[in-house]
Amino acid sequence: MPCSSHLGLSLALDRVVAMRPRRVLDVGVGLRKWGFLLREAFDYIHGRFEREEWQLKIDGIDAHRYDSPLLDWVYDDVRFVDVLDVVGELAGYDVVVIGDAIEHFQKDQGLSLLDALLRQNRNVVLTTPLEFFDQHRDDNPYENHRSHWTIDDFARWVFDYDVAGGFQIVVSLAGRGADQPRPADARASRIAYGIPLLARRGAAARVVKQLVRPILSGPQHEERRLRNSR
Repeated sequence: MPCSSHLGLSLALDRVVAMRPRRVLDVGVGLRKWGFLLREAFDYIHGRFEREEWQLKIDGIDAHRYDSPLLDWVYDDVRFVDVLDVVGELAGYDVVVIGDAIEHFQKDQGLSLLDALLRQNRNVVLTTPLEFFDQHRDDNPYENHRSHWTIDDFARWVFDYDVAGGFQIVVSLAGRGADQPRPADARASRIAYGIPLLARRGAAARVVKQLVRPILSGPQHEERRLRNSR
């Protein structure tokens, strides 16, 4: 479907805002929800309603075009093409948003896509269902669900992981030149969500992350981690 759950939106949008981007790419624009939320958070709320006043550049890409008045209202440019065919051209963005779209790729394709995007851009923020559920669309096979993503799938990168509403996961990934998330965020995520009772309870797990992150970020812990990795 070109729409998705609202449960991870607030948390994911907070992540993007904290990254203070000037250029954002929305992968899988659907009905343009993310474009509107980004434009509101960075421009509309500051009174910049006219296109010539906008300070955030928002581009989008999708393999299937759905009619939506938001196309011209909130985006600078949208391309309708399979992202796998043009990923090499998608460079120089501060944040790439993949809202409930990574599960539409085979796992190996999704991993390769993330690898490329992180080599060429600063950050990726994505949302995807916590549990796999089947979705099949004859009219648009790009909407079919093909993979299930867990915290272990992001271990090759520096990441921050959370669960929202017991239904969605929200993940931010560090790419080229990123200063967040940090290694302590990944370790804190693994500790908090590794507690069985907290695996689906994002609010409680985030409290645990806040408690352990300062310890994991301390110089003594970093020195011990580097010593153990030798």
